[in-house]
Amino acid sequence: MTATYDRRQIMLRAWELVKRLNGWETRLAFELRRALWRAWSEAKEAVRKAGMSEADRLRESLSLMENKDRWSRADYTKAEKLRADLRTAENHEKAETAYAEKRALIAAAAGRFCSVTFTKKDGTERTIRMQPATLKGHLRGKDASEAGRKATLTRARRHPHLLPVWDAEA
Repeated sequence: MTATYDRRQIMLRAWELVKRLNGWETRLAFELRRALWRAWSEAKEAVRKAGMSEADRLRESLSLMENKDRWSRADYTKAEKLRADLRTAENHEKAETAYAEKRALIAAAAGRFCSVTFTKKDGTERTIRMQPATLKGHLRGKDASEAGRKATLTRARRHPHLLPVWDAEA
């Protein structure tokens, strides 16, 4: 992956760091070099973090916490919260992978009917016949009410692994 940097922003940030100094009479070249080095470091770190998943960010934070020499009570609490958040993020990543696999299987059916067997919330299995090509016809998009659009966005955010389907026989 090739990263692009906004050089203008980096230079402006470096000058901002230099201007914070007490006076311009300080060793300007040395300070500007340090400020540029810091601004470039910040830009590279931002690009590195932009390519990381949420689980990777949490793993990094947890690793930094675990490498501390001394822990306070707040550190223990923070580490437990990070571990819980990491488990949630890993579950979301697994669900997204499973979701992509399900979408690929259903897309392979193209315009034909296919049968899907799934486990309902109460634990019973159900088999439905569906036609993947008609899924887009059931989604309203811009024609949906404001509450319907909000509900769709909330459901997609909370349950990224779920795929809405309609039973062709019902």
